[in-house]
Amino acid sequence: MLDRAANTVESRQLTIGDKTVSLSVDTAHPEEPAFFVLGVRKSGSTMLNKAVTFLASRSKHHCVDWPGMFFKNGFTVRDWSGLDFSNVIEGGNVYTGFRNFPKALAGNAGFAKARKVLLVRDPRDALVSQYYSDAFSHALPSAKGMNAEQGRQSFIEKRKQAQESDINDYVIAKAAGMNTTLMEYKDIVGDETTLLLKYEHVIFQKRWMLGKILKHYGWTLHPGKIDNLMKQIHVIPSQEDEKKFVRKAIPGDHLEKLKPETIRKLNAKLADSLSFFDYE
Repeated sequence: MLDRAANTVESRQLTIGDKTVSLSVDTAHPEEPAFFVLGVRKSGSTMLNKAVTFLASRSKHHCVDWPGMFFKNGFTVRDWSGLDFSNVIEGGNVYTGFRNFPKALAGNAGFAKARKVLLVRDPRDALVSQYYSDAFSHALPSAKGMNAEQGRQSFIEKRKQAQESDINDYVIAKAAGMNTTLMEYKDIVGDETTLLLKYEHVIFQKRWMLGKILKHYGWTLHPGKIDNLMKQIHVIPSQEDEKKFVRKAIPGDHLEKLKPETIRKLNAKLADSLSFFDYE
């Protein structure tokens, strides 16, 4: 492993309207690729980000969670997705927290050569999970921060709408957006820089998942540290609790929660992503 003792962390600014958000990046390793952790909402992304953040810290790589930073300050993905992030991409940094494809980086050379891990899930199960998250369990944005009150109120309204909706109506209304999110990743799937993982394959095989990520990123870690990480991320509830963040975790949940007619409608609305990611 490279000697990473001389890490140099600098602050970089991104501006949204009249507000500025600062992100810290390590500039000491330009010879390395950057590393990205990519996912889709309610598709195991929190578990994946927690795992890679742990692996990165033990490998002495600096993590940058810009989606998380914007969320804490009350900004939505729509607010920041079009920003120019070219001054934030530096070799050796690990960029975490993405639940959408970072479209502003589509033509960025640093992103193109970065080592990427992408975790996806059957979008029908993801939509069911999104309903319970919006209605009951997702943490609200902090009351503190530059745009916090606006972001908090927006999230409270989203929760109210979910709680007043029937789950079948909710998932149908959200299906087109989920399909778009998944298909935005299609151009990087199959690229040698991208490791594609499926929720259904990793939820019960997280140690295998960690090994695949370490190999793809070119990192090594002592088995004892992997054991410690497994204790943190291998959470499978013994029974379902709709108010908990990890509610159920078992694949195929849409078959239990949704009406057959709803599933047929979802299959039509999600046809592109179901086919592309082989969930038919």
